[in-house]
Order: sequence, then C-alpha cells, then structure tokens
Amino acid sequence: MAKLSFRQVEAFRAVMIAGTTTGAAEILYISQPAVSRLLSDFEDSVKVPLFERQKKRLIPTPEAQILFEEIERSFVGIEKLARTAEELRAFHRGTLRIACMPALAHTLLPKVSSEFMEQNQGISMTLQVRSSQQVADWISTQHFDIGLSAIAVSDPAIKTESLAHSELVCILPPGHCLQSKATITPEDLENEVFISLGTEQSIRYKVDDVFEHAEVNRKMLFDTQVSHVACSYVLSGSGVSLVDPVTAIGFIKQGLIVKPFAPSIRFNYNLIYPATRPVSQLALDFCKLLKKRLKELSESSENLFKIK
Repeated sequence: MAKLSFRQVEAFRAVMIAGTTTGAAEILYISQPAVSRLLSDFEDSVKVPLFERQKKRLIPTPEAQILFEEIERSFVGIEKLARTAEELRAFHRGTLRIACMPALAHTLLPKVSSEFMEQNQGISMTLQVRSSQQVADWISTQHFDIGLSAIAVSDPAIKTESLAHSELVCILPPGHCLQSKATITPEDLENEVFISLGTEQSIRYKVDDVFEHAEVNRKMLFDTQVSHVACSYVLSGSGVSLVDPVTAIGFIKQGLIVKPFAPSIRFNYNLIYPATRPVSQLALDFCKLLKKRLKELSESSENLFKIK
C-alpha cells in the first residue's frame, strides 16, 4: 500500500461526515477540486473501493465504514488531546500538589491557595502538612510539585530556593507582665512555663542552646510538634514560647502578644522542587503569588521578619 498522508485521511473523514466533496471542502476550508484529488489519492493508496458515485452524492461502501470507524477513534483521541492542551494553557485544568511544613500551613497558605484557585478556575490542589524533613523526602521522590520547608537540604534530587528568612519571636499571653517590654531576652523568661517545639524539629535545639548558654531555667512542662498549637496554648495562658513570626502574626488579632527576641535565632522559609523535572507553569505562578503575599505580610509586620 502506498504511504498515506494525514491530509488524505482528513479529506476522507470530511467526505464521510459531509456526504459530498463540496461539503467536505467547507469543513476543511479548501477547494472542492482539492478534496476530490485528495480523496482519489486516498482510494489509490488503500486499494479498496470506498464509494459508489450516485449523481452528486458519494455512497460509502462497507469497507469505507470500517476505515471511518477506525479513523474516528484516532481523531477523537487527537481532539481530546488538543482540548486538554488548551485547557492546561488557560489553567482551566491541572493539579498542584504542595507539601508544607506546619509554620506556613495554618494561616498564610490557605489564604494564598484560595486566592490562587479563584484566579485559576478549574484547577485542583492537594496540600499535605508534614515536618520539614518529610516534605523534603516527598519532593525528592517527586510525590509533590512544591515543598515548603525550614531546613537546609543537600540532595541532588531537590532544588532549593530561599523564600524568606526571619528570627524567632517570643509570644506571650494577653496581660502578661512582659507585654510592655520592647525585646524579650532569655533572662526575662526565668522560671516561666515554656511551651517547646518538639524534638523532631531542629529549631528546638537552637532554642535550648540559647537558654543553656544564658544559664536560664524554664519550666518545660509541655511540647508540641507544630507552632500554631504552641500559639494556641500560649493564648490560653498556659505559658510562653518562641515560634516563627508568620505563625505568630496569624494570632495577633486574637490577642496574642508578639515580641522580638534577643539573641536572634534564625528561621528560614524555603521553597523546594524536584530537581529532575521542569517546574510547571502552574507551580511557578503559585510561588509568585505566595512571594507577593509574604512580602505584603512582612511589610505590615513591624519588622518581625524579613524577605530576602
């Protein structure tokens, strides 16, 4: 059989749909003689009778019907692929999978996600909240598109980008005796009930080192893995704590007292991606919006944290 061209197949399909070469020409936006020539070449290539000519109409043979059914299955697949591509370009379809440390998952990320989905109707999002190490593990195995982590990652399977850096802040319950002090020091928290972050978090050890160096004793009665739980406990009057500023800022309207702490204890917010595949446009646009909203939060936070 001679080699078929895609244009010949298109002409045959158009004739089958329209019933005439004139109708097929309108479908394909070409001349009627061009359709006739393509159809003739197609018949010569397949070497089976495809039409019976009756006046101006073409009556398909059973062989033509079999060919048409096979071609139509292929065209349906191509058209579906084209529609999918168009929807992806317009962000009408797509899934964004985010793994996030608790520090950003409680207040900032839900607001940004909601705004992003409103701007990009039809997409879906998945959010998993885990420790920074678990987030890194998921990104390295390509289970998620974007990771938000506090730890420095040294893994060839992960690409890291600094989102922001800050220092831990001291949080106090409403009416605490230290609420008028500009900056809190370890000595100020001598014998205070202290809500610690769990030993699973590396920042816990940095905090403990600062108090040990200052020879300050705290009442270590409770710890939690997540900073927003620490904020809730402090807000209820159960103690004081040191947490990242983004989490703390989300509780200020509820009455939480947030103060700078010295000496500074650095806290990083990192964006991480799988290094072995390109970052999707959907993910890049989400990160762009996240950076914008984080910058706005920084500018309104009285220098509690900085954007790098």
